[in-house]
Formats: sequence, C-alpha cells, structure tokens
Amino acid sequence: MSLLYRLLPPPSYLDITAVGLDISDRSIKYAELAETGKGIRLKRFGSKTLNAGVIESGEIKKPEELSAILYSIFKPLKVGYVVSALPEERGYISVMPLPQAEKDQIREAVELSLPEKIPLPAGEAVFDFEFMPQTAVSVGGAKISEDQIPHQDAVVYAFPKTVVQGYLNMFFAAKLRPVSFVMETEALGRALIARGENSPIMIVDFGKTRTTFVIIAGGLVRFSSTVSVAGAFLDQVIAKALNISVKEAETVKKEKGMQNTPENSKVYSAVLPVASAVADEIERHILFWNTHAEHVHGLSPEISKIILSGGDSNLFGFKEYLGFKIGLPAEYGNTWTNVAPLEEYVPEIKFNESLSYSTAVGLSLIALEKN
Repeated sequence: MSLLYRLLPPPSYLDITAVGLDISDRSIKYAELAETGKGIRLKRFGSKTLNAGVIESGEIKKPEELSAILYSIFKPLKVGYVVSALPEERGYISVMPLPQAEKDQIREAVELSLPEKIPLPAGEAVFDFEFMPQTAVSVGGAKISEDQIPHQDAVVYAFPKTVVQGYLNMFFAAKLRPVSFVMETEALGRALIARGENSPIMIVDFGKTRTTFVIIAGGLVRFSSTVSVAGAFLDQVIAKALNISVKEAETVKKEKGMQNTPENSKVYSAVLPVASAVADEIERHILFWNTHAEHVHGLSPEISKIILSGGDSNLFGFKEYLGFKIGLPAEYGNTWTNVAPLEEYVPEIKFNESLSYSTAVGLSLIALEKN
C-alpha cells in the first residue's frame, strides 16, 4: 500500500536510495537497508528524541522545528529520498466489497463508497486499497466458497488530505522527497511478519507515548487501534510510588520491571494496573476478531499469537504476564525477520533497541522494493 508513490513518482532514470523514516510523537528513527552479495544488510541507522509538543497524536504542531531537525540529520548524510510512515491514529481501515472491473473503475468505486466506510467528507481523503485473497474456507461449519462471492473484497486505507499535505510540506521544507507514504502499522507488519504467513497475528507496539494494537491477516493490516497507555505512563506511576523523579523512575523501570519480589513490591504494584489495562485491550480486540466471520476469506480465522514491539515492550516480566493472562503465545518481535536469519547475520543494533526500530526497518524494506 503506497499512498503517495503514484502521485510523486521519482524519475525512472534515477537510482534512488530511500531511507525508512519513522516519526513518532517523541522520536525520529531511520534505517537504511542495502542489497549486497551476501543478502540484505543494514547500511545505517539512527535516532533523535523530539521535545514534547512538536508532534501530538500524529499531528505536526511545529512543522518548522521538525523540518529543521530532519534537515540537520539528513543533509550531512546526503539523503534526499525517504519512505515515511503516516501515523496510525490519523488513519482509517475498512473492508470493502468491490465489483469485478478494471483497476481505474475499481478506484472510482472505492472513492464513491468511502463516505459510507470512513468518517471523512467526500474528496477530503487520500486512500489506497489492497485485494484480499478469495479462497474457500469453513467458518463455524459454514463453508464460504468463491462461487458465493460475486465480488472481490479489499482492505481500504485512508488518511485526511490535510494530514498527508502537512507531512508533505514539512518534508519539502526539510529538502526531503517522500517516495512513498505508508501506514505505520503496515511497516510494522512488513518487518515483523514473515513473508507467506497468512494466519491472523496481533502485534502490540508498546512505545513511549502510546500502545498500538494491530491485527495482520493474509499479509494485510486488517485492524489497528491506539491507546495512550504506554512507557511514559509507567515512568509516572513508578515515580509516584517511590517518590522519585520521572528520570529516576525510567531507570528503575528498565532495571526492575515487573519483578514480583518483596524488594520490588511497590514497583510491581504500580506497574501491574498498566499491564492489566494493556492485556484487557488485547483480549477485547481478539474476542471481537475471533467472533466475526467477515474477515476470513482464505484464512484460519482465529489469532494465533501475539508479537511484542516498541521500545518499552521489553519490560521485564511483561511478555510472560501477557501470555499467562491472555492464554496465547506472546513473543518479542524479530525486527530482522525479512532481512536475514540471525544465524547468518547479526545487525549492529542491540536486540532490545531493535524493538523500537521495527517500523523504520519495515519502511526500508518497502524502499528496497520501490527501488
């Protein structure tokens, strides 16, 4: 799914090197992968913390400041092209039945149907779509076959034009040209879900300012939701429980996490309600997915496991707590799943750190495909 590539295609004669660029409310992360004789390798990467208020809930509040920061990062690196993520909380996902027709006609049909599916006025959305596989499947004893489907289903992704234009203007001011805008959750899946994996999987991206829940099935993002409960909130509750500064609390969080020991009882008691709230959200989304058959063409309908991503997902004991409470396997995501087997190549990013680079790496994989 490429929301912008069609509108701003680069000249075909250019050998473009595009960097995967992930911009969140509190950080900038980038990664560049390169094809080598030994396979795909990490060429360069980096990150920078953003001050609060530059971006809020995916909306750029201080475009001049953000563009100046990006210019200072990428000008010395001689980077001119990026594949960038658009914020999940500003996007919309919907499944739409479409007629059998040429792609241009289908696109017109999607545009006409958008107001029925997403809460944006007609003509004020930038959108793209991907077709779902149509394969016979049995759900709850009721067989769904291709003969019963006189249409083709597609997953439609849309963003307000104002959001896309805001990011576009900011990038141009930073002397950067976006080759493609991609939904953030698609980039996550591109990095963490192995090619050819069709079973529904939930990714839980536990970051600094938000937690995002993503369901990917058949290689497509089918659902996403975001809550503001995240790592920064853990810092605050630990600081309050121990009567220490937020900066000190962040250190305690990394060292102690959810250790359920007498020495760590105050921290554990402070962190547990947050972890429980995340688990409740996961259970709620899984229950909804598993009990609705609309989504199952060609797929095993039930979610098979949970993959953890994001810089705060490696909180000690968090993975084990979620697996026990939810009753599904929970594992840390492997950011390099579609780069190279770890037994063949170990990138220079430490594993714990790599959990926060999944989106940037996914964007860089997409950049390689565009090149």
